Amino acid sequence: MTTPGRQQAGVNARPRRVQVKLFAGMAAAAEQRQLTLEPTVATVAGVRAALAAAVPAIAPLLARSAVAVGGRYAADETPVSPNDEIAIIPPVSGG
Repeated sequence: MTTPGRQQAGVNARPRRVQVKLFAGMAAAAEQRQLTLEPTVATVAGVRAALAAAVPAIAPLLARSAVAVGGRYAADETPVSPNDEIAIIPPVSGG
């Protein structure tokens, strides 16, 4: 049972807004280090889709990037909420 006026939590619930932090080349391509998004699905996959739509220049990097929710790496099916810290970590190369 849910309280009137309150949305039931779950992967189909839509978070109001989430804050997403970008790093390295992804932040440079987006020309910003942090964005506020409203994903249509409250999962990491929903955040990826909303981010690709908001900043098409970084869409090619998203599929190869890791996502952290609350400081832990997260799979695409991981639920997100408005209070979560979400970070997109682009692939790195080095020698």
